[in-house]
Amino acid sequence: MNIDFFVPPVLGAFIGYITNWLAIKMLFRPYEPKYIFGFHIPFTPGLIPKRRKEIAEAIAKTVEEHILPQEKLIKLFEDSNYKNRLHKRVELVIDDLIDSIVEDIRRTIKDGISLGKINIKGAVILTAVDKLLDRAIDNLKQKLKKKLIEKASDKIEKHIEEELPILIGQLKVREMVMETFMEIDIQTLEKIVIGFSEDQLKHITYTGAILGFFIGIVQSIYINL
Repeated sequence: MNIDFFVPPVLGAFIGYITNWLAIKMLFRPYEPKYIFGFHIPFTPGLIPKRRKEIAEAIAKTVEEHILPQEKLIKLFEDSNYKNRLHKRVELVIDDLIDSIVEDIRRTIKDGISLGKINIKGAVILTAVDKLLDRAIDNLKQKLKKKLIEKASDKIEKHIEEELPILIGQLKVREMVMETFMEIDIQTLEKIVIGFSEDQLKHITYTGAILGFFIGIVQSIYINL
């Protein structure tokens, strides 16, 4: 078989491979516009750098409308077990508050207040009064604590449920995503995209070579008919 028969397939494979490889590279490169004698070179910068803002807007819109819409953000918050953490936090705050108030009351009574100073003399009487006072105050403390925790937790939960949609509605998800995308330098963005799609891009390149090879075979057959 004439060696000339294999020239078109080999050449076609080479052209197919180079063409697809170059097309993939030109998605990102060159990173900036190029000029020759003041004239802008076509297809510079690459497709993604050139249309970066449009891509950022499209991604930000998709994230806001489909990935993180307001309903999903509210559900994420509700599923975060915040109510249990809220109850525990409220309980700690109320504990500290009641302890402080109770200690002030206990100290004031022991020091003696009313219409004048209550001065109780005698170690035995003072001890008995202290025990009764402690028991009464502890009972009051527990009842007060239970009521306050229930009331405070319910009130706070109600306010959170009312305000949450408003607060989440004020989150600028689209602007945040777009700003973040625009802050990523183009080289890093290229590494990210090429990194997770490297195998697929290689297949595209090889597919170009294979198609070019078979087109070359068809040409050779046609020429040698």
